[in-house]
Amino acid sequence: MRLLCKFGVACSAILAFSVAIGMAKHQLALAGQAPKAQDSRITVHYTDIRQSAGITFRQDSTQTDEKYYLETMGTGVAWIDYNQDGLMDLYFVQSAATDIYKPAQTLRSALYHNNGDGTFTDVTEQAGVGGEGHYGQGVAVGDYDNDGYPDLYVTGYGRAILYHNNGDGTFIDVTAKAGVADEGGWSTSAGWFDYDKDGYLDLVVTNYIQWTPDESLVWRTPPRLSLLLQSRKLQRPENQALPQQS
Repeated sequence: MRLLCKFGVACSAILAFSVAIGMAKHQLALAGQAPKAQDSRITVHYTDIRQSAGITFRQDSTQTDEKYYLETMGTGVAWIDYNQDGLMDLYFVQSAATDIYKPAQTLRSALYHNNGDGTFTDVTEQAGVGGEGHYGQGVAVGDYDNDGYPDLYVTGYGRAILYHNNGDGTFIDVTAKAGVADEGGWSTSAGWFDYDKDGYLDLVVTNYIQWTPDESLVWRTPPRLSLLLQSRKLQRPENQALPQQS
């Protein structure tokens, strides 16, 4: 009987020791596990405030049953602080009427002045950047003459337009003088950069396909896919002094 008791005590001690070892191993295993990653995603919501901001511009795709290539292309938009008041303004590029599409209203691009209170004012007419009749595509912003005011280069079908910023809230078309019309091309995008490090922005213009309404089912790659225009050709309009900055 004493042997059984001793054996029972011994068995109980062994069992308790085994349980302790098992619990220790379990705790070590838990300690080695990486904590569950918490969901760090942040829910972001955007609200369409176009109407409350006073922006009424609507891009016209000039859609017809003929399904011209022009109709497949959207138009661009750019942020530009055109009057250097520290607030970003908006410039929207518009299409134009075609030989078979005649909209009831005149189509024009639009410049919206940032009022600083969450609203914008259409200043296209006084700024002179509507480009009526120009089938616009894209837009590039850059101060090509280093006068402190950003200028606008608007690409498009048939030609492009360079608007020089006069520094008084108005722009002037200097395309012909600057030699950057890309006449007869279909320029879709452009970019300003100083490729030769001379301190003046140069211009690269990217063209799309050769196309006309008469050959609407035929297209071919143009011989000049892109143009690189040096800033030495881009000069300030004659007899125009640099605007005074306060």
